[in-house]
Amino acid sequence: MCSTLSLRGQQYVRVEMERGEGGYALMRRYGLDKSPCSFAEFYKINNLKYGEALSFGKKYFLPIKVYKYNNSSIRSTLKNFDLVKALEVERYNKWVQTQKLKSTYFLQDRLLWVPFYVYNCEYEQGAISVVAEKTTLPAVKEEPKIEAKPKNIVSIPLFGTKYEDVEMLNDNLKGRVFYIKCGHGGPDPGAMVKIDDNVYCEDEYAYDIALRLGRLLISHGAIVHFIVYDPDDGIRDDDYLPCDKDELHAGKRAIPVNQILRLRERVAIINSFYYKYKKRGIKDQRFISIHIDSRSKGLELDTHFYYSEGSKVGYDMAVNTQAVFEKNYAEAGNKKYTGTIKSRDLYVVKYSHPAALFVEVGNIQNEHDQKRFIKSENRQALAQWLFEGVIQ
Repeated sequence: MCSTLSLRGQQYVRVEMERGEGGYALMRRYGLDKSPCSFAEFYKINNLKYGEALSFGKKYFLPIKVYKYNNSSIRSTLKNFDLVKALEVERYNKWVQTQKLKSTYFLQDRLLWVPFYVYNCEYEQGAISVVAEKTTLPAVKEEPKIEAKPKNIVSIPLFGTKYEDVEMLNDNLKGRVFYIKCGHGGPDPGAMVKIDDNVYCEDEYAYDIALRLGRLLISHGAIVHFIVYDPDDGIRDDDYLPCDKDELHAGKRAIPVNQILRLRERVAIINSFYYKYKKRGIKDQRFISIHIDSRSKGLELDTHFYYSEGSKVGYDMAVNTQAVFEKNYAEAGNKKYTGTIKSRDLYVVKYSHPAALFVEVGNIQNEHDQKRFIKSENRQALAQWLFEGVIQ
């Protein structure tokens, strides 16, 4: 059982130690094991030496402050207007309720739990990001370090063993920022189709194309942020990419099951980075969202593009990318390209501040379109063509 108690004028969550628990187990039970600084705060507020043994049956303060919710917003309640952190607080409050650690949601009892780590610890809250070492721009705090290698090579483990070494070809895209997001992920595989005995999931193939596109951008000096990532799946050359649900949002956060929350969180991550770069004077920021459509089995679709109404840069990205596809189709001489461009009121396109391009690479149900993304060489071609279009 837990309760709240004032400590030096601030309300904290207080909990009784269970039999067999140690300090780490207690912190893990309440989802507070994200950062060493949470443990340091735990021992500090309980007037204990770091690592000191705890006693069964005794009550301890947890590094969770309790605020009276103002019935307006988390940010105005805390007087801190970082939207990404507010979303983490919201996620945490939902989690403690689902774990039965708190009986009532904060919107009902107006008791908002704010874990210490959110605003005070380094816990990888930003996007999985890659910045080439050649750029002279100062690194955003959340970006992981890249190990420099000889002959203009940088190592990026996210791309997997085969593709992690990226040759820096030039710095033509120096100072330009690209946010890349594959559709769906985590609890939502997106569109699916069964071929023979295998189930093919949209998110796996969109993610592979996203990684390939990001790798190309990085090799030309761009700053790239991946909004959804998979800790295990780098770039893969297999035709069949097994479906899984271990994709995460930036900052190693679980992807929400609720679609609205999922979209809100993705937009919040993008916009949080957008403002940081804007303050540093970086104006050219672009967002590419990659999907695979699902229509009737007999409908063959070429890659088509959506942009936000009124976004000139978004529209230009769509037109330029469409032109690249038309050119490559013509050179191949197989068929006439029929992909379309339309404005569409899509949440991530509408509310993300960088100019956005939403890409549907084909119809997952159509046998002809399946070849476009099942074959790894075709996924690479899609990434190359998208690269040529979005950088113009």
